[in-house]
Amino acid sequence: MTAISILLGFSVVVCVICCLALALFRDFYVRLHYLAPVTTIAFVPLLIAVVIREGAGQAAMKSILVFAALLLINAVLTHATARADRVRKLGHWTADPNEQIPGSSVPRS
Repeated sequence: MTAISILLGFSVVVCVICCLALALFRDFYVRLHYLAPVTTIAFVPLLIAVVIREGAGQAAMKSILVFAALLLINAVLTHATARADRVRKLGHWTADPNEQIPGSSVPRS
């Protein structure tokens, strides 16, 4: 088995696991966390496979630029999506002083 096949197989496995997690978990915010590995963890082996296959040419440079863009946009898009869901549910995005945050053991004052 070649190195490229192993790298591509790893990327596919990460994507399949993330898709299964999206299908199995019901909480929106938990599901939102499973979108990030597809754009970060699964893309790195894919990028390495392209560089191995194509060398340091135009395809490799384009892949590196796409990876950099995805890496920067991923966190911003995830945060914006979570904020939009909060606004849709509550009508505002700021925290209420009396709000009980699920999973937090720290009492809000």
